[in-house]
Amino acid sequence: MTPRLNILSLREQVYEYLRNEMVTGGLVPGSTINLNRIAEQLGISKTPLRDALIHLELENFVTILPRRGVMVNALALGDIKHAYGSIGIIEAAIVQDSFDKIKPTHISRLERLNLQMREDIKKDNFSNLFKTNLAFHDVVNTLSDNPLLEKFISPIKHRLYDFQGQSYIPEWELRNCDEHDQYIEFLKQGNSVEAARTLKDVHWSYEVQEAFIKQFYAMSENDI
Repeated sequence: MTPRLNILSLREQVYEYLRNEMVTGGLVPGSTINLNRIAEQLGISKTPLRDALIHLELENFVTILPRRGVMVNALALGDIKHAYGSIGIIEAAIVQDSFDKIKPTHISRLERLNLQMREDIKKDNFSNLFKTNLAFHDVVNTLSDNPLLEKFISPIKHRLYDFQGQSYIPEWELRNCDEHDQYIEFLKQGNSVEAARTLKDVHWSYEVQEAFIKQFYAMSENDI
């Protein structure tokens, strides 16, 4: 059993290495991953590397091309539109299904995290802002009786932001915080319908966020 655990650990380390390369610009969308170079650089065999790449392909970060290598997937505007729609539907459903589990302590944590996001923006700390934002949404998402829902949307969120490095739009992030405030207020009122609507039809609405999305990703309708 021990060798198997070691293999799994190495695979996850390689996975994290590749994800970090994507975040920091070492691997850019549209580029091809040189398996031999990475295996040699890390001092590993190709087995854990291939396992990590299969994981990344399942999350749509890369495409494995038989006999041609591995390509880092570019993010098209249509992908973003579908991602926003999927996240909005799932988070709205989680709020309504888990509403009776939301306690004052959860609401207090949401308020603290949203304040932290505003501080992150003020300090121009994108890395921490992204982590704080994920933590904000996880407060309620982790209350779901179906943990697969959160596992499904987590890689989608990382896919949306990982290739953007340290760039962000302060005005957009501040508006996100305002939307978080609206969401929190509906939770306080016990209004699950409006809380869910705020997530689905405002916060994760491609149409509502379209201008900022296009600015952030520097894309046009031709990319759909």
